[in-house]
Amino acid sequence: MHPYLRFHILVKPTEEGSRRRPGRHLEVLYPPSEPGPSALTSPRLRRVLGKALLDAFCPFGAPRCETPPRAAPRATPAELCHLADTCPYGVLYAGSRSRRPPFALYVAADGSGAPDLVEVSLYGPAWRAYPWLLAALERALGTGLGKERQRWRIERIFKVTADGRRRKLCGGDLAALPSDLGPEHFRLTADRYLPPQPMAVELLSPTRLVRDGRLLPRGMPVTFDLLIARILDRFRGLYGDGSSELLRPSVRAEIEEAASRVPLLRDETRWIEVRDYSARTGSELLLGGLYGRLLYGEPAARFLPVLRAGEVLHLGKNPASGCGRMRIGLQ
Repeated sequence: MHPYLRFHILVKPTEEGSRRRPGRHLEVLYPPSEPGPSALTSPRLRRVLGKALLDAFCPFGAPRCETPPRAAPRATPAELCHLADTCPYGVLYAGSRSRRPPFALYVAADGSGAPDLVEVSLYGPAWRAYPWLLAALERALGTGLGKERQRWRIERIFKVTADGRRRKLCGGDLAALPSDLGPEHFRLTADRYLPPQPMAVELLSPTRLVRDGRLLPRGMPVTFDLLIARILDRFRGLYGDGSSELLRPSVRAEIEEAASRVPLLRDETRWIEVRDYSARTGSELLLGGLYGRLLYGEPAARFLPVLRAGEVLHLGKNPASGCGRMRIGLQ
């Protein structure tokens, strides 16, 4: 069984923040049918959350646990800083205990005035960092996002259970947050749970899938074996090679071969372009990806446990910046 923690946090802009415009450092180009961008976005939230963790926990004022861009050879976080395995920034952002940063963000914000949803997920041993992360999130939202420093306040915090239900933990006062939360668990298996039936996959945020080392070009179909392969890659990066029988090369090859026979019945996705700015590299980041709905044929139902893992983990590149949030459904 594999541990994780997921929170749903409802936030609202303060009176001061609600009169401000989004900053220039983030541009989200939505199709005409989609709601307009809010000042609260996953890439921007990732940046300010990281800064809040640094300000609170890094005694050096700047992260020494991360290898500079384009440096070679690359050192591990623990080799660069002896605090990396215990510092919340080192664990979450530098990935000192896992191959990939063990968290994901997802923001559902439309600027309508209703409370916006911030979803935060922690994976593996990193789930224990939840008090530090939530306190840093409150500090980051209160300081403000973007150059205009639009401020937000936390209204309520919920824990999301493994069956998708929400349990309220506290209101806006984090002093009421339980200090003894335990994680939820999921199991990656190839067991059959459903009779053959079509499966729908909704891509709720820009999804950046890689095939043969390159980002899947626009207009190329998302085949079912590609979807399954990227979920397995994501799981492996977070929980390790020996964490599931499905990661054994012979078993994985069999699974992906079976997935290649699942037809794509309908593709209702489109590309959403997202441009962000990296203060670390001083360059623009392109975080665009596929958004929308995919419908796969009846053999897809046998892969339900793997698809459920994709719901928990996100898939593809840049999940810590909000990419790759997916949801499955029965046709």
